[in-house]
Amino acid sequence: MQGVFVTGPPGVGKTTLVVKVTSRLKETGVRVVGFYTLEDREGGVRVGFRLVNVNNGEWRWLAHVNKVQGPMVGKYHVDINAIEWGLTLLNEVGDLYVIDEVGPMEMKHPSFLRNIEGIINSKRFLITVHVRMSNWVNSYLSLGKILNLSYANRDAVVNEALNYLKVLLNKPS
Repeated sequence: MQGVFVTGPPGVGKTTLVVKVTSRLKETGVRVVGFYTLEDREGGVRVGFRLVNVNNGEWRWLAHVNKVQGPMVGKYHVDINAIEWGLTLLNEVGDLYVIDEVGPMEMKHPSFLRNIEGIINSKRFLITVHVRMSNWVNSYLSLGKILNLSYANRDAVVNEALNYLKVLLNKPS
């Protein structure tokens, strides 16, 4: 097994899990590379998503209702260049590769999935997976542990993911 896949319904805390786990691993000296996705709200309404570098907080609009141009997913325009930027972050040398998330917006990039599959097959990883991608993730069961996040188990799953990754990365608990 190479890593952890985290799946669950929208809003359950997948990105929060990624931020918590990567922060704790960095404290132990793990070199983490990749990105996570934050939603952006205006007046309580979700209007977009930011792709954020796990190391320095630099970000690009992944998708927005009106601030970017590109193919549509629901009410959002998806910025293919932002996805490309996220993929370049995965070219850095690291101990753990973080991808939040594999989902419909990211699929708008023609080589996103091929790049992610390269990571899955050769690196240690923490990847969140949109519920619509369950068939895809099930084809990689031999390469990663799947953690299904829910409102009831999300605190316990943070610790489960952290402990599992520490073992994979040979870091003491």
